[in-house]
Amino acid sequence: MRRLHIWLALIWLVMILVPVCVLASLQDFEISGDLRLRLRFTDSDYTGHLKATYGEEVRRGFSFRHRAIFEVTYPFGEDFRAGALVRISNEPDEVIESGPEYLSSQFGSAFIAYESQSVNARFGYYQVSFTPLALMRWDLNDDPEGGGGVCAVCGGPGVAGAILGETLEELGPELTFEGLKLKVTPNEFFQIEGYFARPSIADETYPVVTFGVKAGLRQYLSHAKSFIDIAVIALRSQDDHKTLKGSTEPLGRVFENNVYGLTWEIPIIKEVAFEGEWILTSSQGRDLAQRSVPGWDMRGRGGRIVLSFKPEKRWLLDAAYIYLSPNWDSYFRGLSYQPNRRGLRLRCEYGGERLVVALFGKFLSTIDDVFFGQQPKSRVIYPTLSARAYYEIHRGVNLGIATIFSGEGTSNNLLTTSVGNKRTTLLGTVTVELSKDLSISLEERYVFRRSDLEPDYDVSLTSLYVRTVLW
Repeated sequence: MRRLHIWLALIWLVMILVPVCVLASLQDFEISGDLRLRLRFTDSDYTGHLKATYGEEVRRGFSFRHRAIFEVTYPFGEDFRAGALVRISNEPDEVIESGPEYLSSQFGSAFIAYESQSVNARFGYYQVSFTPLALMRWDLNDDPEGGGGVCAVCGGPGVAGAILGETLEELGPELTFEGLKLKVTPNEFFQIEGYFARPSIADETYPVVTFGVKAGLRQYLSHAKSFIDIAVIALRSQDDHKTLKGSTEPLGRVFENNVYGLTWEIPIIKEVAFEGEWILTSSQGRDLAQRSVPGWDMRGRGGRIVLSFKPEKRWLLDAAYIYLSPNWDSYFRGLSYQPNRRGLRLRCEYGGERLVVALFGKFLSTIDDVFFGQQPKSRVIYPTLSARAYYEIHRGVNLGIATIFSGEGTSNNLLTTSVGNKRTTLLGTVTVELSKDLSISLEERYVFRRSDLEPDYDVSLTSLYVRTVLW
């Protein structure tokens, strides 16, 4: 059945391209596409469910995954463009339905756009991201090695999407929605951006409607040779409980989620910058299958405060404080951010001509605010540590090594800590760039999992990746 769908998608693409090619010159078309292949062997002596570096479940034995994405755009006049996207993949349905492309069809979509100097409007599919705590798939700065800490991949009732072990996704900030996106820049100091979408979310009883706006001011600071950016954000996501998905019975969870926030990027001097965001959230909902059970009404707050230091081009140092209250709930937040967390994140990176070295540490703990009664005697802690290095041993040949540790435990005070669940990864990669459009990578990932509550096990993942740009 999947092969039939693939052939139908290819026939659909040809039916679109051939008539248009007859009416217009091929030189006017912009055609892009890339192909990703992965052959993987997963091995472990443990017979239960296997989890890899970031908590994602993986399947033992051999697996072969492929993903091809084709996009064709054509300009109509000076300011209008139209295009189509076709996706062909053998990734499982749950991978495709878990984002970041929330499309009504797993095989593709289309768009039409108006683009001028001050107005950019697009109807159809589009990419969007605001801030890590409001609207984003993945925060690359909250990332030890292409992933997050313990349970960062877990999608729950308060968050859309997840990162699964069978995905070929290349993590990044953008989400892909279908609907309308509008961006207006009347002058160099002010910009407003808004969107409306009905994304298809896995495991949701009803279709989800989401819309939001971000309005910001920008000013160039000559002493820092950079811009100061300040913006306000307002988002709303909710179930359309009057419309059923397929033959689903009119039962299940319905919710409303509102997000309001302030975000800023302030360069202090050329080498030092201060950035962050402060987010207020409110969530209401109920379970239609249990009408006698009262619903929920939660209000939360959270933020990031980041101080970054770049003494020269090759160095980066930054320190961040993260605070997310227990009832904080932003539906399309970056997947590595969880409620009921506070603590520090530290990064240090060096990027030379042939050598890149990075150290990462995140030390979070639960908050568990109690307004009445006694505070809990212990807190749950979530340490994440990593070190990685990449070296160009020959032109076009790169060697990478990394170690990642993440854990979950308890702490009674600053000096007494017990980490009961531990996951340690050793990673080695060799990447050969055969051309600017073709690369091959061999990766060995060895994961040691230790837990006080579940059996200990080791899992080895040997993967061969091929990535090529087709056009």
